[in-house]
Amino acid sequence: MSDARAAILGRVRNALASDPERGHAPAALPAVLTGKPVGDPERYELFRATLETVGGRVFRLGSLGAALERVAGLVQERGLRRVAISDAPELAEFRTRLPSGVEVIGPDAPRADLLAAELGVTRAQWGIAETGTLVLESARERHRLVSLLPPVHVALLPAGALLGTLGEALAATRGATGAPASRTITLVTGPSRTADIELTLVVGVHGPRELHVLVYD
Repeated sequence: MSDARAAILGRVRNALASDPERGHAPAALPAVLTGKPVGDPERYELFRATLETVGGRVFRLGSLGAALERVAGLVQERGLRRVAISDAPELAEFRTRLPSGVEVIGPDAPRADLLAAELGVTRAQWGIAETGTLVLESARERHRLVSLLPPVHVALLPAGALLGTLGEALAATRGATGAPASRTITLVTGPSRTADIELTLVVGVHGPRELHVLVYD
């Protein structure tokens, strides 16, 4: 058995044994999509309320610098030693804000190293207020494994990239020809959840157990 396979199966066993939500009914899901326009003033509050309904955490910060400091504070508070980051330009100087001794793992690292990371930090290109969803585009950021393998995912989202509806987000991801500009578009709505193991809801088996979204002005 490969090391990566063993690590994944170990995470499945741990999640089944310790998940506090196992055996409990899931939280009520957001209302179905309406497709109606969402005004600017209410987008953030709708996004926050909807994402928190499915277990995500949302914070509003005044600047990108404040958002990076918030991530560094989370790393220090939890005593984390391995942090994976995407190649988003906004994260270029993030290393200088981390406590000494923290190993930074880039998106080119071997998969085993990314599996060993305790937290992953990416940008999000768009947010969808009506569903509490993040949109990550591969053409603008190498994010995929960083956002999927560590148990905690922190996403930085500019307030100006917060859209109202799914239709607006799909339009925003298309290029000049009308086709998607990215080969891979990842939609993230809350921590990873599955109910296909013993027919009970488990968080964090196929992806992060925690999702923190930092919306910054």
